Amino acid sequence: MKIVTSGSRYIDIDAYAGCISYSYLLNLKGIQSKAVSTAKLNESITKKLLELDIKLNKYKPTEDDEFIIIDVSDKNFFDNIVKENKITEVIDHHTGFEDYWKQRLGNNSKIEFIGSVVTIIFELYEKENLQDKITKDIAYLMMSAILDNTLNFKAKVTNNRDIIAYQKLEKIIEDSENYASKYFLQCQEIIERDLKKALENDTKIGIVSKKLPNVFSQLAVWNKNNILDKKKLIFDTLNNFGNNWILNLICLEEGKSYIIASNDLVLQDIKNLLNGNINQYYLECEDVWLRKEIIKQSETN
Repeated sequence: MKIVTSGSRYIDIDAYAGCISYSYLLNLKGIQSKAVSTAKLNESITKKLLELDIKLNKYKPTEDDEFIIIDVSDKNFFDNIVKENKITEVIDHHTGFEDYWKQRLGNNSKIEFIGSVVTIIFELYEKENLQDKITKDIAYLMMSAILDNTLNFKAKVTNNRDIIAYQKLEKIIEDSENYASKYFLQCQEIIERDLKKALENDTKIGIVSKKLPNVFSQLAVWNKNNILDKKKLIFDTLNNFGNNWILNLICLEEGKSYIIASNDLVLQDIKNLLNGNINQYYLECEDVWLRKEIIKQSETN
């Protein structure tokens, strides 16, 4: 059995949709597969998406299981169910471990710096000439993942391949008009309902770059105001993870990132990296930055 899974601490809509859609593709090809995760689901996976008929599968481990990893390639962050010696494929859009997996898996390592890992998976449907088998539910999941990971195509990481994949998926569903704004407003509603949980569910812990704090949180919302008004809750929550941290608060309505930092020294370091204006306790950037883009920027400067 092929077990398609992702990260250990939490998964976002890109990982969630990626696991489900790739498992679905494998089953279409006659390869027995399950999409599985033991991690928390973050706020990018809305109630409407969870209500779709297609979901993650229940899982009971067997000795014959092989693992396919989606949306992560650093083995320190794999789901706890993964047995490293039984990994047969890795599909990711975060760079840094390409050489390791290419040497180990050859063509079964597909790691490309692109907006959404789901875009790569959609292209695999096309490669197998199975794009016509994509159901409406799969299309909703994949479209949401591309929107979220490209920030409605405003993020620098957005590739023309992401746009093309999204446009083709739009043709599968019936109510694609204004889908982006509907999706992001649903995400914000979940975030505002429990901001503490939202922060905890989308915080990466560990050394992502020598120039950045080890605690890196991110939230994408339509409007920033209700979040910035909750300074004490933000600081209390993220201080539980460590003394040095940053929060990338993405405001899609304005097309800007607001970087909140644990202290003035960290904030100044981020300003030197990204530019922008410091206003009270946060840095207002001139445009949108994704966490993975900030990490890549720190590695090249």
